[in-house]
Amino acid sequence: MDRLSAAIFELVQDQHPAKVKSLCTRIKATAVDNYLSLCGHFTTDAANKLLEGVLTEWERLGSTNDELAGLIAGVSFGYIEERNREKVDLVWTGPDLNQFPVRRSEQVLLDVINSANDSLFIVSFVLINIPSVEGAIAEAVERGVDVRMLIESEDKENSSDFRETVARLNDVIPGIILYVWPRENREDAGVGFARVHAKCAVADKNIAFVTSANLTSAALDKNIEMGVHIVGGSIPDGICCQLTSMISSKEIIPYSVNRTSRGGKFKEYQSISLGVLAHTLKHSKSAIVQFKNEKQDIEETRVFSRCSENEDKPKANSVVVVERDGKLMVGKYTWSRQQDMNNNEEQFYLISIRGFSATQSFKLTEDEWEMFYPLAVELTQ
Repeated sequence: MDRLSAAIFELVQDQHPAKVKSLCTRIKATAVDNYLSLCGHFTTDAANKLLEGVLTEWERLGSTNDELAGLIAGVSFGYIEERNREKVDLVWTGPDLNQFPVRRSEQVLLDVINSANDSLFIVSFVLINIPSVEGAIAEAVERGVDVRMLIESEDKENSSDFRETVARLNDVIPGIILYVWPRENREDAGVGFARVHAKCAVADKNIAFVTSANLTSAALDKNIEMGVHIVGGSIPDGICCQLTSMISSKEIIPYSVNRTSRGGKFKEYQSISLGVLAHTLKHSKSAIVQFKNEKQDIEETRVFSRCSENEDKPKANSVVVVERDGKLMVGKYTWSRQQDMNNNEEQFYLISIRGFSATQSFKLTEDEWEMFYPLAVELTQ
């Protein structure tokens, strides 16, 4: 039976479901001793040769025609479901030889970034000013996507190039979380140190782009580079799990924590847990706050500043801490003014907090909105 199943699997892989269904219908009406009448069902010699192998094995086993038809239908259905669950496409940058259709690296990377609704993680050795990519990442942050990036810092952390890259990203994409691989966590490679050499992007744990291309204009447009674009299946989620595990184990760390935005020098902040923030952090003061990111299942460490009623409310999609009914909520907050159609069209504000756990929302009257301020807001620079 294993040989028959294997032969059927080889047969149905490249066949249209309708053609397989019509074969099953014919098999049900055909006795095993008349199996030769089924030969030639498909339009290609290769497929018909595979069919002959299936029919020969059927005759050897002596299965009923209904059993064979059911087995073929089941194997075909399983194959199609698995194929639809994961789609893999080749991505290419370089000379266009017109041998077969391929998509280019920059186009695919932008598609991955633009598709992100919840989370986006990008890894690259370098990121040299690419307006289209940085603009797409900034738009992702604006629509509330949790955007993280791991870049190489070794031998560059004290250089002006690395500092300028970090400063530019924090300026152009406020809210992005940059990670580095600390030297003390790297194995000695004999000559120098191990490097961040992976290049990938993964969105919503469901879409991934794995490539040889760095985030440079030459790599995305001119060099010979190759990669794969993966939609669905276990690989995108596996990539995301690998990266978040490195965060959880502190193998990679947020670059901005404990640093000022100028010169990359350390600045001492008090480190506190989320639960004591309201009682510990004074107005306009800052501290490192630790809290659980339930969606990513990691411990977050970010710098927050206590909000003051003398300042403007933080901008929409800022990461804030909000206290409501004795409960602390952390996430990117948005608000919208709405009308209550069941209460004389009374105006109210709907506040939503999302990003690190299930989205939480609450209503405020117009008077309450005027008095409302988040408890603290993340410092992004």
